[in-house]
Amino acid sequence: MGIQRNVQQQAAETQTAIRRAACIGAALPQWLRSALQERALQPQAGLLVRYFVVPEQEGDLHTGIWLTDSLEFWEFEVMVSRTSRQMLNVETFINATVSYPVVAALPGTGPSFGYLARQVLHETRDASIKRTRLR
Repeated sequence: MGIQRNVQQQAAETQTAIRRAACIGAALPQWLRSALQERALQPQAGLLVRYFVVPEQEGDLHTGIWLTDSLEFWEFEVMVSRTSRQMLNVETFINATVSYPVVAALPGTGPSFGYLARQVLHETRDASIKRTRLR
């Protein structure tokens, strides 16, 4: 039997995973920058909120969700060469906003992924504004 976690623990774990993805996305690898720009999405106007890499025969399959500052969720699957780190193929890159409802409290699970991702986006933007003001 799995470990029983309360709603607050589940939300905290999800937020931690979102923050981890955001940190990875902050480096903005060239393949991700290119994929965003090809879809008229501004790399500096969003945040990577989910991210996984799956090794495949032809390269690494990078899957994730990009949340724009205009609060759109974009799901992607991109094959990237292990050696050159160049994008080989975009398997999916779609606006999936309708798939990520923003709900503060779902029965039994607490806040939705969409709600938590937007919270992290706002926290990140607020922190960025504060850093800019301190300079």
